[in-house]
Amino acid sequence: MKSNYFKKILLSFIVIFLIDLFSSLISNQGLDLNVLFWQIISTFLIVILLGYYLKHTTIYGMKLVFILFTIYFLTAQFNILIEAYIFNVTDRTETVSQIIFGFIHSLIIAPLFVIIFDRWKGENNEPQFQKRSLWGWIWRVLVSILIYLFLYLLAGFTLQATYPQLHEFYAGKIPTFQIMIGTQFLRAPIFFLVAIIIFKTLNRSNLTKAIYVGLFFAILGGIAPLIIPNPLMPTNIRLAHLFEVIPSNFALGFFLTYLSKQKTIESIP
Repeated sequence: MKSNYFKKILLSFIVIFLIDLFSSLISNQGLDLNVLFWQIISTFLIVILLGYYLKHTTIYGMKLVFILFTIYFLTAQFNILIEAYIFNVTDRTETVSQIIFGFIHSLIIAPLFVIIFDRWKGENNEPQFQKRSLWGWIWRVLVSILIYLFLYLLAGFTLQATYPQLHEFYAGKIPTFQIMIGTQFLRAPIFFLVAIIIFKTLNRSNLTKAIYVGLFFAILGGIAPLIIPNPLMPTNIRLAHLFEVIPSNFALGFFLTYLSKQKTIESIP
């Protein structure tokens, strides 16, 4: 059983790696062995993370394809690129082109992964959750924004205070405080949406779900993209951001999972 699972992990890794390699070749980026090495590490982390979800999810078929696409694209592509844009790491044209590429990339791997992990056909066994009032959702969304803003600002100010080189790289790039904070009012609900989806579709204990979502945000939204060398961000800046993003994103995922927790109908007295 375990060997079969590892075969699926390996096949999934090969699929993503070949897609990324092909995209690099057609975009004339060439082959850099250092980039290739870190790309392999990044891809392996992504596959392990998605593989765990596919192994323990409660859903199958096209619904699973849609959900896998959604949580992967929003976390690993859209939310990262929006942040890069407002800090002028990427310009508008580059941001749009990368979002389009990320959309297509996610659209390709979602059904392939569902097929590889034998989740195309099966009977959905999602638990039925107690309905929540509109106000119940509203205050949770507002709290999710506050949690994210607190962790975002804490991590950002801590990094700036401990790593002066950051000021040199971002000189003239930092947006106004209103734009920077306003953007997080878009990104925070996206993180919360992903946490809700995973909480409702992962067949694990609440603690395990919280740890998984924390890792999901830390790896897809931090480690996987930041460890790969790129011309947009020097190595020292990328590594500095790793120490900022990993703990803050993990804490965010952990807290948002418990914030999204709902009782199942069976557990209602």
